[in-house]
Amino acid sequence: MVSKARGEPQPLSSPSNAPVLSNQSVARPDPSVLQQDLQRQFNHHSSARGELTMPCVPSMLDYALNRLVRLFEAIGRQLSPEELQKLRDLIASNIQEGFLASPHARLVIQYQPDPTSLNSLTCNVSTRILSVAQEYQQWIQNREPPLFGSHPDAKVMATVAELGDPARNPILDVGAGTGRNSLPLARKGHPVDALELTPGLAEQVLNAAVAEKLPIRVIQGDILDPLVRMRPAYYKFAIVAEVVSHFRDNDQVRLLLAKMCDVIQGSGLLLFNLFLAVDGYEPNDRVREMSQVAASYIMTRAELKRAMEDLPLEMLSDESVLDYERAHLPQEAWPPTNWFVSWTSGRDVFPIQETPPMELRWILCRRY
Repeated sequence: MVSKARGEPQPLSSPSNAPVLSNQSVARPDPSVLQQDLQRQFNHHSSARGELTMPCVPSMLDYALNRLVRLFEAIGRQLSPEELQKLRDLIASNIQEGFLASPHARLVIQYQPDPTSLNSLTCNVSTRILSVAQEYQQWIQNREPPLFGSHPDAKVMATVAELGDPARNPILDVGAGTGRNSLPLARKGHPVDALELTPGLAEQVLNAAVAEKLPIRVIQGDILDPLVRMRPAYYKFAIVAEVVSHFRDNDQVRLLLAKMCDVIQGSGLLLFNLFLAVDGYEPNDRVREMSQVAASYIMTRAELKRAMEDLPLEMLSDESVLDYERAHLPQEAWPPTNWFVSWTSGRDVFPIQETPPMELRWILCRRY
């Protein structure tokens, strides 16, 4: 008998204990789910910083908040209900504070990564406030002249032509700007008092008057300031062009008209312009606030009538500034600026193709 050698290899397993492969396949993740996970991880390692500025318009609080929320969502940051309410309260207080201070105030939101949390933002809310004078000072620094046009207002010159001897008809120019009206009137021989709010603009008028030896007295100040007092019952003609558009309420319009009555001679003329709503249109709070932001303060004719009530003023004419100036300015002077047509037509408040429900009007009055 032959036996197997002691060192002969033995089978590692028998058919009874051999491994069996399962027919069930391994579950594979949904590709769309994987994609979402990757995007979340991508956002987790992303960061954003920046600054958003918006006008301070209290009636548009929710619109401003929604813009900010959409911005945060676009950079992958979701706000909890508590965070949203806290942000809303913060924005509301800053918008109100800014709007009361100046129509040129801006809400400023600065955001950046939170150094204590990889997936969070820190957000700072504040206001940046510029006065009307500071706004125009920036115009002087940043815009090419002429800031308001190279020619005087056609309506001003047409009205002056009816006055007679220039030397005997002194003129007050409120909001003289660069002297666009004051200088040509003084060249005709009218004694002119030019009142201008912005120091840099007042300086331009003064320098031009001195250089040409013109009969212009330049006063830097705010016509609404009780301490700013012009010569009583002295002027034969007062011009208030592109000034009321910067006002904040109807009481300021009333104050302006009352002060003009104090300084204009009996039978003298007052020419001013302001934005009037078309008949039948009643602007809401949002429109009124935006009109201030756009330097297009809006009134209804009923409100203007109340502002003039019991004042010694007789309205002689009410004309469209856009139509009058387009028809009477020299061809080379039209348009006075690249923003004039849009602004006077009310499109700085309503940027629409149709006719806006407001426009700038020339109002000519006689003081009796």
